[in-house]
Amino acid sequence: MPAMSHIHLPLSHSLLWPSLHALSAREWLILCCTLLLGGLVKGVVSIGVPLVAVPLLTGILSVKQTVLLLSMPIIIGNIPQALEGGQSWKTFREIGFLVIGTVLGIVLGVKILLSIPGHFAMGLAGVILITACVALLIAPKFSLPKRTAGPVGLIVGFIGGLMEGISAIPGPLLATYLLATGTTGKEFTKQIAQVLIISIIALLLTFGQSRHANEADLLFSALASIPVVIGILAGRPLRDALPPGIFRAVVLIFILAAAAQMVERSHVLS
Repeated sequence: MPAMSHIHLPLSHSLLWPSLHALSAREWLILCCTLLLGGLVKGVVSIGVPLVAVPLLTGILSVKQTVLLLSMPIIIGNIPQALEGGQSWKTFREIGFLVIGTVLGIVLGVKILLSIPGHFAMGLAGVILITACVALLIAPKFSLPKRTAGPVGLIVGFIGGLMEGISAIPGPLLATYLLATGTTGKEFTKQIAQVLIISIIALLLTFGQSRHANEADLLFSALASIPVVIGILAGRPLRDALPPGIFRAVVLIFILAAAAQMVERSHVLS
């Protein structure tokens, strides 16, 4: 029994626990429903969970806490896609420059997030969300020749990683780059899943190295994966029942409005 007294979660140094512990029953319901909704939307139209969850969760958590809370759901939600079809090492080599750039951007993005005031972080995350939604709505199409794909991937990865470190949202820019290289179908899904997993691991390591995350935070983030995975599984049967283009546009417009509210709540423009 004495040995059991040494087994505890370091809650006193947790970034998430103080706010989670203080949430009301209504706020817990909002948090769980937001994670479920994020998974549901991803299951239907494959839009990343952070796009849906960030503008809603920042009403009850800080941007730093939201980014950290969503880290494990992003990893767990992308593992099946990253391993699908095998040849994972071959896929990884094809996106090496993109991964390197993303990891470098993540490290700088997290450092920026941890050093700026909370209201400014919210405004900046809102602007990134708006940019991401506009990019997805417009869906620009272009192609990259193989000789320039590597260097461009390094730059795109860095910018995407910077966005991810500040707001947990790298997807639209990375997706545009991969499509421009001619990647489609399951290969596209596998590549972007690998980038997201590696980049989120880099995010968690940077949070930990900066002493802004610990074992308790990882546990809370892992538990947040449960409603997200339930939402993804529930959303998949709806893919064929709903017009994906219309549903996607409605979701993006909703996120755009929520992101604009984030910027307004931050008072950075006043």
